Amino acid sequence: MTDLSEKLSAYLDGELGAVDTAAIEAQLETDPEARIALDDLIQADALAQEEFEKMLDEPVPFALAQQIKNTPLEPKVAPARPIWGTLAASLVVFVLGGASGFLLRGESAPVQTAGWLADIADYHEVYASQGRHLVEVGADESDHIQTWLGNTVGAQFTIPDLTAYGLTFEGGRLLVANAKPVAQLMYRLEDGTVVALCLQQSSRPNPETLFFKEQTINGFDFVSWTANGADYVVIGPGGQPQLDEIAATAALEI
Repeated sequence: MTDLSEKLSAYLDGELGAVDTAAIEAQLETDPEARIALDDLIQADALAQEEFEKMLDEPVPFALAQQIKNTPLEPKVAPARPIWGTLAASLVVFVLGGASGFLLRGESAPVQTAGWLADIADYHEVYASQGRHLVEVGADESDHIQTWLGNTVGAQFTIPDLTAYGLTFEGGRLLVANAKPVAQLMYRLEDGTVVALCLQQSSRPNPETLFFKEQTINGFDFVSWTANGADYVVIGPGGQPQLDEIAATAALEI
């Protein structure tokens, strides 16, 4: 693990002091490679959580269950870590492989996440369940949405037409992710499923070739890319079909 990776991991875990935290956040604002490394750590963290949850669903082998049952709860010798605690700690190390944070069934260790995609996942979990209050400004004021959010975010855009995918544009709202304003455009399928397109001003250089990155964070699927001085992402529920095609169309029209 590189020195930067170690610092970013400690940053995600909330283990840095105020001075080091400020230094890392300043670097993230100006260093595209650091932002990419941070997003990769967040993705690894989310994957590790999912894998650990799967392992906890598996039945405990009979021999191990017997050993746990027969282990005295109050040993007469010097106190030692209970066997299940040792096993759980070993599983965490094995599953995470150096990624930061973990989630146990029934109780959770603090999971510190940063980066705008993790923030977007948190917002989407809240707003996607809304009906009447899904958006701040409705689709009937599309011109205003483009001007208002474009000026606020610092990245001009055109609202993509995604009706070919059964998506109806519902409107937009303003978010704040990673301490920067984000424009969120909300679309809804006929069955009520919400897919959002978000953008914020980018600190990354524009790539020569458009590159789409697919990942899953906190149960939501993401397709992200950078172009025209902005970072973009399309987010939908896990397993949402055609999300990559939706992103490709949005990239052409926005």
